[in-house]
Amino acid sequence: MGLLIGMVVGVALVGAVSTVAAQPPAVEGPRVSLVDAVRLALETFPSVGASQAAGDEARAASGEAEASRLPTLTLDASLTQNQEPAPVTPIHGFTPGLTPQFDETLIQGGVSLHYRLFDGGVRSGLIRQARAQVGVADAELDATRQALAARVVSTYLDVLGRREVLDAHDHRLAALRSESSRVRQRFDAGRAARVETLRIDAALAGAEADRVRAAEALGRAERDLARLIGKPAAEVEGAALEAVALSEAATAIPLREQVEAAALRSSAVIREAKGRLVAAEAAAASARGATWPELRLAGSYVDRGSRRGDYTAEWLAGLQLSYTLFNGGARGQAIARAEAAQRATENLARSAELQVEQEVDHALSAVREARARVDSLDPAVARFRELARIERLLLDAGSGTQTDFLNAAADLLTAQANLVEARHAEIAARVELARVAGELSLDWLADAVGAAR
Repeated sequence: MGLLIGMVVGVALVGAVSTVAAQPPAVEGPRVSLVDAVRLALETFPSVGASQAAGDEARAASGEAEASRLPTLTLDASLTQNQEPAPVTPIHGFTPGLTPQFDETLIQGGVSLHYRLFDGGVRSGLIRQARAQVGVADAELDATRQALAARVVSTYLDVLGRREVLDAHDHRLAALRSESSRVRQRFDAGRAARVETLRIDAALAGAEADRVRAAEALGRAERDLARLIGKPAAEVEGAALEAVALSEAATAIPLREQVEAAALRSSAVIREAKGRLVAAEAAAASARGATWPELRLAGSYVDRGSRRGDYTAEWLAGLQLSYTLFNGGARGQAIARAEAAQRATENLARSAELQVEQEVDHALSAVREARARVDSLDPAVARFRELARIERLLLDAGSGTQTDFLNAAADLLTAQANLVEARHAEIAARVELARVAGELSLDWLADAVGAAR
């Protein structure tokens, strides 16, 4: 952005140059603050909705797993037609009074109750795994929201900066057209050489091309912002965005140890990795539980009869013990697979910690770099402004040259543009540091970034 502004070489008025950097370009339309833009994105952007749905899915799966703690009650009914008559009730003896009725049609219905008393920890492992997946989904949603917020901030700042770039190009064109008119008047009066008109025409053509590129870049940035906040592009193009600045508290650079400790404690990436590790440990415990026998309580109440009636109801209850003696090694392979997944997840959790530590270093470095640029450019802009003022006075007094004045004006505009870019870079870096530390939220943004004075 500073390079584009640095191409402004035909500015004829210091007042116009100062106005470009001191005042953001006026835009008619509804005013959208940075916090409003982030809030709209969090409410409408599809990635957030997808993460929320994944969280709902994980909670439903957890509820499904929890339901296995309760007994299962089943209602059964059947109608069977046999080729030959068969007993329609169980045989309980062979005396004449106990002989059951025989019929080709058997009708029966009843309820069955099943409850798992012991399974070696298979059920409890699956429940812990499902609960951990809920935490993973919540951490993923938090990470998605924070990444989206940081993206909106970056795009919002990009639009602000490019609007100032376009405004600077408009001032450049106005100044060059004024100079072109003056040169042509002098040429018509025979007081300017042909080369001066050719030089100003070339400068005007280049400035118009630069202005088209700046307008296209601004249009792309505004459309990007519109997609993020769920608004029509035309509405964003007509919206007045607030110039923003860091609050006094947010300009303080925290210690690396403090940020790293906060990140390892609160970062969404770390919480997600820890949740996946808990889920993997639970899955491995559940797989190992299959080496134990399973003990179940079973009971039922059944009513049987024929098409002629003769219904007889009875109940039964008992314990069932089952154990797989041989299944081709599938059980052992399932345990090995779950333990391998646990080891992989442990390494991924450690990798996540290293990644967060690296991101903290990079974010802090970006904050310090941007702060140093702001500190150096602030006095530089003041010096360039004073130099341009002096060169204008010398030119008016007849003791200066127009070349020196134009160079001073261009240097001032370049420095002012670089200062705006550095301030925006500092805001973006501070927001990225908050994201890495797991602190980025609407409340944090409202406290740390406000309207520029």
